[in-house]
Amino acid sequence: MEKSSIVEKFLEDNNMTYLFLLLANLEVERLSNLPFTVKKKLEDKTTKLALEHIASNKIPDYVLEEAELPEEIEEE
Repeated sequence: MEKSSIVEKFLEDNNMTYLFLLLANLEVERLSNLPFTVKKKLEDKTTKLALEHIASNKIPDYVLEEAELPEEIEEE
């Protein structure tokens, strides 16, 4: 048996729960490592956001979104 089929068998036997939790854990780590200025704008707890991102299969790039915001110009 090759490695990929062993992994596939394991995931099939465990209803993909293990993979989901593993991905959610990685997403929590990624969100935790965001710069403070980005993290303070997040509306929910990191764990909840991570689970929602993995469940919806949409992983937003908060750093890129922050960089694309137009800079505020102060009037003198």
